[in-house]
Amino acid sequence: MLTTTRRATLRLLAACLIVSVAHADRLITNDGRVIEVKKARKEGNIYRLVFEHGEILCPDSDRIASIEMEGDMSDYKPQDENEQDKLDKGFVRYRGKWMSLSRYETEKKKEFAKAQERTAFLAEHSDWYNCWTKESKHFLVKTNSSPELLEYYTALLEAYYKLMDKRVGIKPTLSYRRKKMTVNIYKSREEFQKLSAAGVGPSTLGYFWSADDTLNFFHNYDEPAQSDWVALHECTHLLTFLIDQQYQPQIWLNEAVADYFGSAKITAGGRGKIEIEPGQLQTDRVLTVQKAIEDGKDTKLTELFFINRESFDGFQYAHAWSFVYFLNEFDGGKYQKGFQKFFKALYTVKKGIPYESISAPGPTGRGKRVSPEDIRDLLLKAIKMKDVELLEKQWKEFVKNVPIEGLSARLKRGLRSVMMGDFEDAILDLDQAIELGAKDPRAWASRGVAKAFTGSTKSGVKDLLIAVEKDPLNASFRNKLSGMLVGRISTGSARNSSSNGKLHTDEEAKRQAGLAMELDPENESYKSWYQRFE
Repeated sequence: MLTTTRRATLRLLAACLIVSVAHADRLITNDGRVIEVKKARKEGNIYRLVFEHGEILCPDSDRIASIEMEGDMSDYKPQDENEQDKLDKGFVRYRGKWMSLSRYETEKKKEFAKAQERTAFLAEHSDWYNCWTKESKHFLVKTNSSPELLEYYTALLEAYYKLMDKRVGIKPTLSYRRKKMTVNIYKSREEFQKLSAAGVGPSTLGYFWSADDTLNFFHNYDEPAQSDWVALHECTHLLTFLIDQQYQPQIWLNEAVADYFGSAKITAGGRGKIEIEPGQLQTDRVLTVQKAIEDGKDTKLTELFFINRESFDGFQYAHAWSFVYFLNEFDGGKYQKGFQKFFKALYTVKKGIPYESISAPGPTGRGKRVSPEDIRDLLLKAIKMKDVELLEKQWKEFVKNVPIEGLSARLKRGLRSVMMGDFEDAILDLDQAIELGAKDPRAWASRGVAKAFTGSTKSGVKDLLIAVEKDPLNASFRNKLSGMLVGRISTGSARNSSSNGKLHTDEEAKRQAGLAMELDPENESYKSWYQRFE
């Protein structure tokens, strides 16, 4: 047994040795994230988390699975006699194991070296022109996000190609069979807008461009599910293009089909295998059509069949998607087989389908366009329906009877509107969702962003502060708050910038940017933003 004097000496020695290496505790969240902090302690029902850039008090223990105290054991309370014995011997706890101080120092140095190597590796490829690339069976995928995301999106798109080929049959011309379609995945929205060849606008999330045969989108670290949806939606356009490169699609059908198949449940299996279940219900779009029917402002089939590209906005998008969803899901799939037969025949311009030859981009400079009247007639024939009014009635009754929960539909539509840049509509929906009792912190974070973009930055900051209070470990909220505090979100470029892109120090904005970076160290965009502060 050690004497009290020797115990004190060992504890003092431990404290001195620990100073020589950077120690950190680990926080494990219920969603599986591992976050390194300088110090993590539970004080009653509150976790006090000390980071390099400040402290976070996290009262919601439901978000935290456990904390692991490592290195600095000065205020650690042993759980049993075995742990007391290890403390008496001067051992420290690291990565769930007890070890000597010398081994602890060695392990930390190894880990620090690996972290430096990883950082250098990511930085080397963070520039788009030196991005990671991977060739798969059908694609050449490029990204400057991370090698892990490169693998994920390559597997996702190949799985989707296989699924769609089985459903509709993708048989490219000889030249396209020999060609791998290029997929560009940028690490941020800003980079996507700046570097995309098509010159995209602020509300564009992704696109397929037949002019250079590329699929383009960005990885949204804040909402990865959005990136999945965009990837599959735009890949649908790419794959339907490969069915017949000369066919010029009609807007309502083209977008509705892309959204129907792009709205998918994605399940990651073993060995990188991905399962995709397309055709998921979009409650926000249902809500839009239900409200339009209730107000007597819904789009009729006779209008939808003939709508042009200029008139096809978000409101019409919801109607088009709901019609295609109806054709696939109504009465146990009554029209599904006929619709799929119609779609395949139309996009391959099957023999007997009338079309006109028009000028169009592409190798031949010519395209095939089927008239709206013929598309309508082909659909009605395929689903064995002669009465448009009856079809209209079935469609609208089907939509009206889709059960949706008002709060979740409002929230989802509000979140989508923020993504698409429809900020005034977003505020209306998010106001309603919050009034109905929303608990999801994204309601306040997204409303805050929408308010900032509509000129109410001060009110937007208040909403972001509420979101941060509700979810203190959310790096995205803190990054948005940082940007809002210096005017980045309201104007698209931060105020008080110097000529070299650096920001004059705003201490709170810098602190929030630093915390965001520590909470999600793999996010390159958070690092880049923090580095702009002087």
